[in-house]
Amino acid sequence: MARMHTRKRGKSGSTRIAMAEKPSWMQNDDEIKEEIIKFKKDGLSNSMIGIRLRDQYAVPGVRPVLHQKMGKILEANGIKDDIPEDLAFLLKRYKNVSKHLLLNKKDISNKRGSQLIMSKILRLMRYYKRTGRLPSDWSLKRAL
Repeated sequence: MARMHTRKRGKSGSTRIAMAEKPSWMQNDDEIKEEIIKFKKDGLSNSMIGIRLRDQYAVPGVRPVLHQKMGKILEANGIKDDIPEDLAFLLKRYKNVSKHLLLNKKDISNKRGSQLIMSKILRLMRYYKRTGRLPSDWSLKRAL
C-alpha cells in the first residue's frame, strides 16, 4: 500500500493476534469501560487512552476485547469530541507549520508540506461530512 503523498512503500506493519476469548488476566468489561471514561474526562485523547490501557492494564485492544469501538463507548456515555481526533491533530500540525512559515518565508519545502497537510484535511473533512461525523455546515474557517 502506497503512502498518500510519497512514492515509497514499506513492508513493515504489525498485525494483532485474533482472540477467540478474553485473556484470563484482564479485568471485566465494566471496569475497562470505567477506566476509558475516567481517562477521557482527565483529558486524554482516544489514542492515548488506548496506549495507557495497553501499557498499564494489559488490554491488548478495546475493540477485540469489548467488541465495541472506543468512540462508541464514549458516545454512549455522553462524551463525544467535536472534531475527530485525526482531523484535530492535522489541524494542529497545519497551524504549527503556518506559524513557522510566517517567520521563515523562504522555506519552500515546508510550504509544500503545508499544502499537503491541507489537502489531507480537506479530504478528511469531506469524508466526515459524508459519513455524518461532522455537521454538513461545519467549516474549516472556524477550526483554523
